[in-house]
Amino acid sequence: MSDLPVLNTSDPDYTRDPYAVLAPLREKGPVVRVVLDGLPVWLVVGHDEAVQVLSSPRMSNDGIRNSGPGARAVFWTGAMQRGLQSHMGRLDPPDHTRLRRLVQQAFTPRRVAALEPWIRRIARDLIAGFPVNGEVDLIGSFAAPLPITVIAELLGIEPEERADFRRWADLYLHSDETQAELMAEAGGKVGALLAGLLARRRAGLGDAPLDVAHEGTLTDGLIRARDQEDRLDERELVSLCFLLLGAGYDTTLNLIGNAALLLLSEPGRLRALRAAPGTLAEVIEEVLRLDPPVKAVFLRYPLEDTELGGVRVLAGEPVMVHFSVVSRDPRRYSDPDAYVPGRAAASRTEAGHLTFGHGLHYCLGAPLARLEARVAFEELLRACPGLALAEPVEKLRWQPSRLFRGLAALPVHVERPVG
Repeated sequence: MSDLPVLNTSDPDYTRDPYAVLAPLREKGPVVRVVLDGLPVWLVVGHDEAVQVLSSPRMSNDGIRNSGPGARAVFWTGAMQRGLQSHMGRLDPPDHTRLRRLVQQAFTPRRVAALEPWIRRIARDLIAGFPVNGEVDLIGSFAAPLPITVIAELLGIEPEERADFRRWADLYLHSDETQAELMAEAGGKVGALLAGLLARRRAGLGDAPLDVAHEGTLTDGLIRARDQEDRLDERELVSLCFLLLGAGYDTTLNLIGNAALLLLSEPGRLRALRAAPGTLAEVIEEVLRLDPPVKAVFLRYPLEDTELGGVRVLAGEPVMVHFSVVSRDPRRYSDPDAYVPGRAAASRTEAGHLTFGHGLHYCLGAPLARLEARVAFEELLRACPGLALAEPVEKLRWQPSRLFRGLAALPVHVERPVG
């Protein structure tokens, strides 16, 4: 193991620029054996190999049953006791199929589209709180409260509880391997808050049909599935709510923040978007590829010895798809480090990206994340004609995280028309 490349996800260089840290690994092949936070892992850095991992039924997401003791010690210590990891992102069929079927009813294109006027009102209210001419943290004042308000409303979290949910969820999601006690405390707090939410929603349930615009849609639907059909136990309920909270908040926050930075760090990009607002969807897709809000996907574990990218991976050995490298695979994308909105339309071979996953575990919330990002920038462009970075890019701080890629703060100067 001593001759393997070492990747420490708490390294400040990795936090600031994972692309530069990981780029040399590509020279070793599309699948590379590394020591990740003390554990030997097969790191997938090739696009085609990532598709193979994400779509193969021979790759398990269930680390409790199918990982070796080393992986359990590094990635799963106390996870089941905290009650937050028995969600569908960590499970295989048939359990995954059962849970996904329950949740996906809330994320149909029709239901997501119906949320747009409401999301737009939230965005406008947040922007109305900006100074007319001054400095604001775009993360703390806009990119974070927008998705946390949306998912909190959908889950039925009361306004006075949202700050606690956000604080403890942030601590849990962003703690690294050196902060096991803090992570355990944060996980316990989140679990207790969610258990309280579920108890209140269960006590207040009536016989009225569910409405996607109602604040309890997701939570109430999951509770009914458990209480009336006996398909969800209490741990699954808590864990699913946590998955929805984390996936509906952190990833969208990072998408908005990363997109804002890409646009503002080179003002010509923002001018081009203002001149052609119809390209916004293409801009969002290029941000998702070039600087994805999630660095890496949950570990997979082969159920049997497997050939992958020219190497032999043994059953149970951890495999990690790393989007930060996969999304810049030169075998898939021409000039992969360049910002080129619309590249998918120009070249069929460059169509799409894997940021929302692939196959059975494709992100159910992808339409909602795209909608929130589109609305966010439509409203920012409309209301803030004067928008610029207030600090040099090199001074910006990134959140340390094994899985997520996002800024801690993004100070910007805004100028808004009066009246």
